[in-house]
Amino acid sequence: MRALRFALVSDTHVSVSRPESAERLAQVYGAIAQLAPDLVLHCGDITDTGLQAEYALYRQVVPAALAGQVRHVPGNHDVRWDATAKGRYHTYFGAAPSSFGAGGVLFAGLDQTQALQEPGHYGRGGLRWLERLLRGLPEETPVLLFQHFPVGAGHYDVDDQPALLDLVSQYDVRGIFAGHIHREEVTRFNELTQVTLAPVLTSPVFYWAEKAADPGHGAPVLAVSRVTLAADGTPVSRPVATVPLSRRPRARHRVIIGAASGGRLPVTVLAEPAGQVGGVSASTYPQVRSGGDWHDLGPGPGGPAAGRWSGTLPVPRIVPGAYRVQLRLLAPDGSWQEKHIPFSVPGGATDPVPAWRLRLTGAVQAGIAVAGPVAGPVIVAASTAGEVAAVRVPPGPGDGRAPWLWRVRLGPVYRRAGVDAAGRTLFVPSADRHLYALEASTGQAVWRFDAGAPVLSAPAVARVAGDEYVIFSAGRQLLAVRASTGQLAWSVTGRGFSAGQAACDGRRVYTSAADGYARAHDALTGRQEWSCPMVSGDAHRMALYSGWDDAVVLGGGAVLAATVSGSLALEAATGTVRWKFPGATMYPAAVVLGDDTVLLTNEQGTLARVSLADGQVHWQTALKVRVLNAGVTTDRDSAWVLSARGRLIGIRLTDGRRQGSVQHTLAYSYSRPAVVGGTLVAGDQDGFVHGIRLP
Repeated sequence: MRALRFALVSDTHVSVSRPESAERLAQVYGAIAQLAPDLVLHCGDITDTGLQAEYALYRQVVPAALAGQVRHVPGNHDVRWDATAKGRYHTYFGAAPSSFGAGGVLFAGLDQTQALQEPGHYGRGGLRWLERLLRGLPEETPVLLFQHFPVGAGHYDVDDQPALLDLVSQYDVRGIFAGHIHREEVTRFNELTQVTLAPVLTSPVFYWAEKAADPGHGAPVLAVSRVTLAADGTPVSRPVATVPLSRRPRARHRVIIGAASGGRLPVTVLAEPAGQVGGVSASTYPQVRSGGDWHDLGPGPGGPAAGRWSGTLPVPRIVPGAYRVQLRLLAPDGSWQEKHIPFSVPGGATDPVPAWRLRLTGAVQAGIAVAGPVAGPVIVAASTAGEVAAVRVPPGPGDGRAPWLWRVRLGPVYRRAGVDAAGRTLFVPSADRHLYALEASTGQAVWRFDAGAPVLSAPAVARVAGDEYVIFSAGRQLLAVRASTGQLAWSVTGRGFSAGQAACDGRRVYTSAADGYARAHDALTGRQEWSCPMVSGDAHRMALYSGWDDAVVLGGGAVLAATVSGSLALEAATGTVRWKFPGATMYPAAVVLGDDTVLLTNEQGTLARVSLADGQVHWQTALKVRVLNAGVTTDRDSAWVLSARGRLIGIRLTDGRRQGSVQHTLAYSYSRPAVVGGTLVAGDQDGFVHGIRLP
């Protein structure tokens, strides 16, 4: 048996403003170096904010004895506020995902993180990479995964985790190491062991793993211990888990889901081999309010030995659409098989109806744009893989592949394209450091502008002194270029990072950024006219809590900008605060209505209609769904709210009463929808563009 000894750490959160974070990590890495490991795994959240100075400080902390031995994966803190869209991580640590072998074991470091977002997503590309890796392995090669977010076992931070679990169940994946939740947890399911690690952020702790022989059977195992450093630096070790490295027999269980009726969902499990299942519990996946509410199924005739289990799962007040049942088939030794099985619920006459869907490569994180060439409206979607595509609504007959009007490939796109006043030209922001102008009718390039940094904001298009300008942020710059030529009109440097959209009234440009300020600039020259402090503190606090992701909107002589604490209505001429509205309203963009009211939505799904003049609340309704960048759009007398978990909810604008709903996707949704001709169009992280017919 080949020897293998390695250490693991997670959630170090190195911060320049909190030097004790680096001091604690230096103590931990020093203790690890004395043990001379074969390698060290870091499960992400290396830094607190993904800032250049934090990465530089982290590199100073790694001792020379461990140089080249620490293998990393990114965490959400490393990439979410990074103006380089993961470029900084790749510069310091190389490609992600990545793999390597040691001691007869294959290690695969997976990247679940998404630029500008907190939850995780593997994506088709990440899963295909892993499948190719596993498919090419020699028989019985044990595989250990390390990643930031844990999966299964009651964790829901990664929306496509069922696809990962289905994939790894076909191969010899023996263990998963993860962080993120800042606590130690050991779970055994689907013939693997998952260990989440305690964070170095709060204590000098690391984990030590050694390959050994199982005393009872002689088969190889991985013995994992937690090592805590006492005040005097003495290591105190405590066993945490034993991870079998040899192949275990795979269970073959069949699940039958009936039709939901009367608020009940029939579930039947046929266990094989029957003796491996001592109980079955079921729950709905958290797309529904009752997610995580587990119910036991009963054994059929002949008892557990017969291997048949059945029962009904309560699904009260469930809205129409697509769902999953999650099942745990419990073994006598405390482990379980975890399965995720789809089911659907039909809708009624007042509910939206999914009508069509098309797919792009990558995730559709960018909002949907609407252009209006002579032939009629064109819907434009873009993906994180750099595909930009247009379709008419409803889609016409395709060429056998997809009824796209056109498709082009640029760099990664994370925010919605801008459109000129005539509806003929699109302005597409890309993380490849360019802003592209494309013909809306053909997708052909008109010009491209090198911004010198990834363009992670949605461009705003406005007429200024008789000329049309495109205004956007790139890195720490605010830029304005002429829409017709792509020529730079002006730029403002030294600002905070912004992924939000500016607003312009023809005289001033209004923005907010990660340095804690909302500002107004002269639209013709870029000269600053006023600034309003929104958040104060160190760079980390301002990045997290300021309006870095806010779409600024105008209406009724007011400018609305938001932080995670609430929205501010500022006088457009002076920046004076007119009123404040509490709540985490930064991610879903505000929507100004024609009667000088505005719809404000917070992250927790509370929607309010508020007067622009004085902040008076006309009505407020709690939807009890998490709403992020997808947010709200309007159609006639209704608002349509798209939740982060893919639920579309109708709200009557007159009084805030709920109307129809549909769960149209099981993937996370950050793409701001658009409505054209009674069809709502939205994208999701699985790369689908959905057309949903509104009632």
